[in-house]
Formats: sequence, C-alpha cells, structure tokens
Amino acid sequence: MQRRHFLELSALAAASATISKAADEPAKTTRPRLAFTKTLEKLPFDELATRIAALGFTGLEAPIRKGGHIEPEQAPDKLPEFVAALKKQNLELTILTSDIVRADKGSETLLRTAVAQGIKRYRLGPYFYDLKKPIVPQLAEVRAKLTDLAAMNKELGIQGQFQNHRGNNRVGSPLWDLISALEDIDPAHLGIAFDFAHATVEGTNAWEITLRRAAPHVVAVYFKDYKLVGREWMPCPLGEGSVNPKAGAIVKELLPANTPVSLHVEYIEGGGAERDAKTLAAMKNDLATLAKWLPV
Repeated sequence: MQRRHFLELSALAAASATISKAADEPAKTTRPRLAFTKTLEKLPFDELATRIAALGFTGLEAPIRKGGHIEPEQAPDKLPEFVAALKKQNLELTILTSDIVRADKGSETLLRTAVAQGIKRYRLGPYFYDLKKPIVPQLAEVRAKLTDLAAMNKELGIQGQFQNHRGNNRVGSPLWDLISALEDIDPAHLGIAFDFAHATVEGTNAWEITLRRAAPHVVAVYFKDYKLVGREWMPCPLGEGSVNPKAGAIVKELLPANTPVSLHVEYIEGGGAERDAKTLAAMKNDLATLAKWLPV
C-alpha cells in the first residue's frame, strides 16, 4: 500500500472513531440555565446557593434591587459575600435584576460594584407610557434613555437587558416599540430579555414572528407560563399554560448556544419555609419540562 493512501485511510479511521465516540457521549452546551430567585430572597446566601445548585442550575438571575436579596445601597458591602457563596457551589450571578432605568450616579455605582464581582449582565427596571399623551414622543424619550445606558454599559463593560412585560401601558409590551428603540444600539451593550410568557399573553398567535423579528436584539430568554382563567392571566407550571413548547426549538434555531435561559417560578402562594420548599420543588419540575423543550 502506498504511504499516501495509507495515511488517507488512517485519517478516515480516526475521524470515524471520533464521530462514533461523540455519538456515544451526551451533547454539551455552554447555555447558562438560571433560576430567577425573586421568591427566595429571604434565604441566607449559603443556603440559597446550596439548594439552587442541587437542582441542576448553572447560575442565578438574582434581584439586587429594593426588596431584593440586597438593597442597592448595600451592594458594595454585601454583593461580594453573595457572589462568594454562589462560587462555593460552582454557581454564578449571571443576571443581576435591578431597578435601573437611567444612566445616573446611583446606577453607575451599582454597576461598577457588579463588574468588580465578575457580573456581566443586568436587567433594567420598567418604563411606562402615559396613555393620556401621544406615544411617539414618549418612545423617543425611551430611546434616548436606552442610548445613554448603552453608552454607560459599554464604558463599564457590562450588558443591559430589557424584559418585555405584559401590560397596556408597559414599554416593550407589544415588543415592536422596544425593537424600534433599540434599532441603533449594539446588543453587546443593551438588548432584549425575551419573556415567552409575556410575549404569549400579548400576542398569542404572533409570539413567533415577534421573536424572529426581535432575534438580532435578544440576549437572554425567560421561561415561565400563564393560563387564562376567565379574563385573568394566571401564572402556572411550565407546560400547563399557553406558552408553546415549540419555543425551545426556536431558541436553538435563532440564538447562540451561550444565550442565558432563565426559569421564572412565581405561582407558589403562601409564605415562609413552606413556600420556599414548594418553590424549590416547582423549580425542579419546571426545569425538567424546560429540558424537554430545550434539550442540551
């Protein structure tokens, strides 16, 4: 056998072996899977980290805002402690949920603290329309605020994320207004956290076309579910409401594999330790549903 032919056959055999081995191994992803810990804010940092890690999440979307895990003015002292507790469980604070709506001194202080702790993303607070005034000028004001925030984010080295949220006076509720406001803004500095539940409530049959149009701006996705009870949209376990399981396949089709996916569980009633335990159990169940919709 000639040497060249031998080498070609050897290369093919090696490639075949690699493909066979890869087929036997579970596929891996760099996609962060986050627990939104809005309803677990009273748990001590170490306990929260231990219990979230046990469920299989890679990180947290954690409220560092008024009434959250940490009040914004206390972040310089307490945020390092929180991040350290997460690191002990191989978790990260992937998205910091904030009340930030403008580029001011308070916002810059919180974000500088976050960046110093290795946090790379934060969620903005909401904007609202005054329905007694024309919408177009108000949207121009929103665009100006987002432009200023994007410039600050770029300087600090952090990415802002604006969540679409249901509501007849919420900026981003129809999503087309938010897309327009972000048109000239680099998503590396400020983009959309696409919430499937809110997008479904406001556009039951249009959520997919909306996502496809928003995709160039989408930097995170949020999964939760709602069901219509009479005329009221009520939160419910993932898969029991109106959010289409097809959403997972479209995320894989349109968005990079490292796009963070955050699971929101906000349908557990009550309070105290019993509610915490039920919330954690619900997170486990919803994470299993999400794994079927959006497999590794």
